[in-house]
Amino acid sequence: MSDIEVYGDDAELGLGEILDRIEEIVGSAKAMPLSASVLVSREDLLHLVRLAKDRFPLEMREAQWIVRERTEYLDRVSLEAEEIIQEARGRAERMVSKQEIVRQAQAGANRILVMAREDAARLRFDAEDYADQKLAELEIALAKVMKEVQGGRSKLAGSGAAAAQPVAAVEEDDEFPFDQDAD
Repeated sequence: MSDIEVYGDDAELGLGEILDRIEEIVGSAKAMPLSASVLVSREDLLHLVRLAKDRFPLEMREAQWIVRERTEYLDRVSLEAEEIIQEARGRAERMVSKQEIVRQAQAGANRILVMAREDAARLRFDAEDYADQKLAELEIALAKVMKEVQGGRSKLAGSGAAAAQPVAAVEEDDEFPFDQDAD
């Protein structure tokens, strides 16, 4: 056996520690005279190699488990990130859509307002035109009445006897401006 305690607490040794002990055995081994070779305890070295082989699969499984867990975690986080991005895009599209609806509603309201103003201007013009026509007709009728009144006054002023005579009846075919039965 060598100076290094190989068989001590082997159950608690990890793969790294076993490799460190192998390195220590080889590093502290006695050199062969006139050679680059060293003399090591075959038994100690083989024991450590067996331990390394036994530990290697365990540590390899642990490393694979860690890698698998990390991969699953990254996949899960990537999926969550993608869901968050999709939700954000959906919200952005809804917000843009709402803004577009508001813009279209405002444009529609502006068109309706312009049309209403045009209709109001046209109705005002038509009403003023109608009122002007009726006032023109009334003016003509009043002119006729004024002419009749002036003619009657001049007849009254020209003869005192005319006052004693009964007033001549208006003939039916004469147009009277205030006659409600006339069309």
